[in-house]
Amino acid sequence: MTAKKVPPTRIDYPKHWFLLGTLVWCVGTTILAYLAWASVEESFRLFWIGATAFEGVLLAYLFVLPLFTHHMAGAKGLRLRMGILVNETIPYEWVCEVRGTAVRWGGVRVGIGVRYSPIMKVLFVTSSFRGLVSVRLDKEHRLGYPLKRPVGEIVLSVSSASAFIDLMRQRSGLERD
Repeated sequence: MTAKKVPPTRIDYPKHWFLLGTLVWCVGTTILAYLAWASVEESFRLFWIGATAFEGVLLAYLFVLPLFTHHMAGAKGLRLRMGILVNETIPYEWVCEVRGTAVRWGGVRVGIGVRYSPIMKVLFVTSSFRGLVSVRLDKEHRLGYPLKRPVGEIVLSVSSASAFIDLMRQRSGLERD
């Protein structure tokens, strides 16, 4: 019997908030660079150069890098990527339930990006508040960087929730509801 090769599947997530953040990053960095260039005194110029460097690096980390990444469903597990905010592989053996979900207690508290809720033991990897999918794990596993925190459920936003749910159920061996 030969092993059947499973091709990796790209799973995109909505990136419109990251695109808007990138536009704000471009404008903010340009304004700060102009303030550094137009400063008359050397001390103010150094301040604006430092502010430009800090703002440029921080917002590039938060907004620009997630524009170039996506999740990937491979042969052995789900690879979660959102810039360098999260880079985790979830083996399919850990998955016990995949379903669509919604954020009931306010999108502002969850936010955009990566957030951990210690009370519920949920890792949020969101880029919008539509198309949310809940991936419940068989038990708590330590995920995250630099602090490995116990996670029992992962909520992530994807571009096509129904296709993602079907793919995850197929690859993790879960029966269709």
